[in-house]
Amino acid sequence: MKLEEGDVVYGDETDPCTVYVSLEHESGCAVLDLVPFLRVLGAIMIFFGCVIQYFGLGAQKKFMQILVGICTFSLGLVVFYKLDWLAMLDPTDSPMNHNVALTIAAIAICILATYLVTWTFKKFIRIAPTVIGFCAGYWFAIYVILIVNYVGSFFVPAGTKAVGTLGGALIELTLVFMGAMVGYTFSFIFILTIQTFISAYLIVRGSTLWVNLGFPNEVVLLQSVTSETNGLVKLPAMFFVYILLIMAIWLTSLYHQFNKTYESGEYKYYDEDSD
Repeated sequence: MKLEEGDVVYGDETDPCTVYVSLEHESGCAVLDLVPFLRVLGAIMIFFGCVIQYFGLGAQKKFMQILVGICTFSLGLVVFYKLDWLAMLDPTDSPMNHNVALTIAAIAICILATYLVTWTFKKFIRIAPTVIGFCAGYWFAIYVILIVNYVGSFFVPAGTKAVGTLGGALIELTLVFMGAMVGYTFSFIFILTIQTFISAYLIVRGSTLWVNLGFPNEVVLLQSVTSETNGLVKLPAMFFVYILLIMAIWLTSLYHQFNKTYESGEYKYYDEDSD
């Protein structure tokens, strides 16, 4: 390590077998604290979770339009991430895999696909619940595989997974197509379900950015079920408490809004395509 002028070197020669050296700059070392930024992000997530909870039903078409755009863009990023087109944006990936042209092309294709799907949604209303159901199925598959692997770890040899690579792929494909079919067939009920789930997730996940007692980030969860890493993540007990809390808020909100819709006579079943 090259020393700069003004650096102070401390050494300990009492133990010749172990060298203790520390460097200290006169001006101190720059430290970037991300905690304030994460708390601001958590507050924003909680705020939007509450907004979706309260206003989501009245602005359902607008909600679907925004959500289908996010889902399309996110789905494109996942596909290109698996193809290593986004290796340049992954700090853990080898620099040998970095390719500026592929990264720009991937982002451009994701933006174009988002525009096309959003435009199609304006003409064919069922496209939105179908795409959202496709993405939701994949998202739920990740948690299903994680939970099955966690429970199965008590019954299989150490270091092995209850759900292997092939089993995980089958679960993902099954839930993906189930989600797409449910979204296509039961548009209004499905969107109401997704709306209330996203609201519950944002509220609980946002709170973990303030006080996190054991909720791993989504990148870790995603990598733990991919065929590339084939890793087995250790989930703390509080992770399941968070999951149960999300489920409780989700089901309570879904029940309340479903009854409110029928009691008020404002049942909107968006099945008709626009001109």
